[in-house]
Amino acid sequence: MLELLIDQPLFVGFKADKTLARRLEVLSDLDRQYVSTGDAAMLRICRVGEDVYVGKLCDGLTTDRVEDISRNVLSIIRKLGHESRLSASLKIVACSEIEPRPLLDASPLGS
Repeated sequence: MLELLIDQPLFVGFKADKTLARRLEVLSDLDRQYVSTGDAAMLRICRVGEDVYVGKLCDGLTTDRVEDISRNVLSIIRKLGHESRLSASLKIVACSEIEPRPLLDASPLGS
């Protein structure tokens, strides 16, 4: 039997390639407005080990919203100046809050 975690948020996003990860390390103050730790309208940057994931955190995701959220994530990435080809398929991953860590701290993503 499985337990449904209805109150847990879902992350809709993708693993950033090295070029995008480096671009996210040096966001200008103007571009940082698109990345947030608390605003659902903005991108989230998450780390899994050494990998960097970029996407949106969604509460109560329904199937009719998936395509809109995917387009929104990719649109924001393009606004940040990433010109490489982006994946058309984003992952939907269940997640839970852990000890808060600054989203955009002074250290680069790779360190």
